[in-house]
Amino acid sequence: MAHLKVTVPENSQNILGIVTINATLEKVFEAYIKEELFAKWWCRGNPMKVYRFDCKDGGSWHIAEQSESGNEYEFTGCFHEVAKDRRIVQTFEFLGMPERGHVMLEKIEFVAVDEHTTEIRTHSTAMNQQDRDGMVASGMESGWRQSIEALGKLLESDNETKLIV
Repeated sequence: MAHLKVTVPENSQNILGIVTINATLEKVFEAYIKEELFAKWWCRGNPMKVYRFDCKDGGSWHIAEQSESGNEYEFTGCFHEVAKDRRIVQTFEFLGMPERGHVMLEKIEFVAVDEHTTEIRTHSTAMNQQDRDGMVASGMESGWRQSIEALGKLLESDNETKLIV
């Protein structure tokens, strides 16, 4: 099991998350930037259609999660910065909203705690507090935990890594 700490500050537009995983920084970062790896864990480990995944500065992404109940949920965003083994700055938008424009800006930092442990520090900022609260109410934390568990299983399959409980 992954260790995920989520903080939702009062009177804020932010969601903060820290994941601690027993894997090298390079392997964790690679799982975020390589389409074939990303597609195996990001949508809670559910099947994913990848319409576009151009993980580079100025690139973009568009995916659809295939839920266990047969529903499809689309997400999209743009990569503002992909700094190898350090950080990813991107936008995130769920396309199931009644209108477009409920975009989150995310800064994901990768920090080597030691040679076998990595922290993933995520700072997400919504357009307003109402959008942030809607994201939280949607079950975002549960989905995040399921995705991180899927990431852990992916890295464990490499026989060199295990998640910290």
